[in-house]
Amino acid sequence: MTGDTVTREQDISSPADAVPPAAALHEPLLFDWDGDDLDRLRRMMSRKGVDLETAAQVFFNGAPDRYNMIAKTDLLPQAQARCNLLDSIHRRIVCGFYLPDPERGLGRAHGQMQTWIDRQVSEGAAGRAGRWVFDSELLELQLTGPARPVVVQRPVEPAALDSLWKRLSRMIRRDRQVKPTCELEN
Repeated sequence: MTGDTVTREQDISSPADAVPPAAALHEPLLFDWDGDDLDRLRRMMSRKGVDLETAAQVFFNGAPDRYNMIAKTDLLPQAQARCNLLDSIHRRIVCGFYLPDPERGLGRAHGQMQTWIDRQVSEGAAGRAGRWVFDSELLELQLTGPARPVVVQRPVEPAALDSLWKRLSRMIRRDRQVKPTCELEN
């Protein structure tokens, strides 16, 4: 039955939680910032699985250098929408939402990021700061990935578990020993 066929888009309940196929992860690189719908790119960039290199390239494809030193209130509405999307991508890059590919790091976006950070340092020396500031630690991502694990499990001390168990045991024993008195004295 062809009517019972469910497409991938219909099957996914939340697009932000879905991990798209590998080909779709590189679709944002082909996005036309001047002609396509920015909300479409916003949805693409909010998906899990977009790597840091792709995110940085998409950010630079949006021509952020044209708007970096202009106050948000001085922008035309179309430029404001573009800057809002660039703000969103920038925040996700800075906070670590986009993870680096362990084999490529920043990959092809490394040169652009180096140029951006060098320019931001020279502007800072001149007393100016742009809208989008990146940390130079992004450049230290080698082709082997970050030096430290991105996510680590917090160690649990066995003594802490033992102490917790003892406290819970005492509470249970105490509750068993205390008998409620509901009788009223006459």
